[in-house]
Amino acid sequence: MNRLVLSAEFKGQERVLKLLNQVLEKDEIAHAYLLLGPGGVGKTEIALSLARSLLGIKKDNHPDLLVLERQGNTIRIAEVRRLKEWLTFKPYVAQRRVALIPEAHLMSIEAANALLKVLEEPAGEVVLILTADMETLPATVVSRCQVVRFQALPVTEVEEILLRQGVEADRAYQLSWLSEGSPGRALEMAKVDLPAVMEMATRFWGDLAGGDTLAVYETAEALEKDVNQRDVFLTVLEVYIRDALLYVKGLKNQMLLLPAELAERTAPAGGEGLAQLLWSIGRTRQALSRNASALITQIQLYFEIANVLKGGY
Repeated sequence: MNRLVLSAEFKGQERVLKLLNQVLEKDEIAHAYLLLGPGGVGKTEIALSLARSLLGIKKDNHPDLLVLERQGNTIRIAEVRRLKEWLTFKPYVAQRRVALIPEAHLMSIEAANALLKVLEEPAGEVVLILTADMETLPATVVSRCQVVRFQALPVTEVEEILLRQGVEADRAYQLSWLSEGSPGRALEMAKVDLPAVMEMATRFWGDLAGGDTLAVYETAEALEKDVNQRDVFLTVLEVYIRDALLYVKGLKNQMLLLPAELAERTAPAGGEGLAQLLWSIGRTRQALSRNASALITQIQLYFEIANVLKGGY
């Protein structure tokens, strides 16, 4: 049985590789695996490597390998129906068939329910491999999979990856902190004009702290179409919120980005309201990943931030 090999672009998942290689060596193959963890830390690459090893192949174009596709930001029930039909056939070349569902957290409710029926009646020669960034899959689906958890990478490892990709040192350092341990996310963020986004975030934060809610609409409209810029903006806001929490707790020396003047103006918001905003940004990301209206979803979040910053929590 082949061993999994991880390319140089994604390091830091040695524990996962060791676990899956042991599974392969002992030939103790489960009928379904869920690779769960932050986005951009190598889950899809490892899932493909696992699929290749299970089939004994080196390329992804193989009659016994099926990769489900999404339509827009959703994996629809039609794809799961295609999977169910594909599973009715015996392996063509290999000893088993392998189906890969990348970003399974994007499945519609109908698709997840249909997949559950597949998982409840597993075929002996079939292995399903799911990857997911968020723990939003139904518990009934998760419970029928062997869950393999991925960890965020240390900041220093993300920085090294960015430097190898040719990102300038200062920029690599900033992105490594902003990416929350995700090399893939950091590389996507590197495509965005980070200073411009940070300037926008600072102006936005200051406007809301000063009671200017017009910034809610202006910012939501400016970021409605640009997915990458919006993602970086939300990330900067998350860092600002954490910095504001540190300021409130008297730990200003640990702040990363939020200017001291803005932190002082934010202090009356209090820790409870600020902590709630971190959850709200996570909820917003989840809604956006499921193709919710970018404009409306942002406006709802930004008004919540405005309300907290003026002490209305």
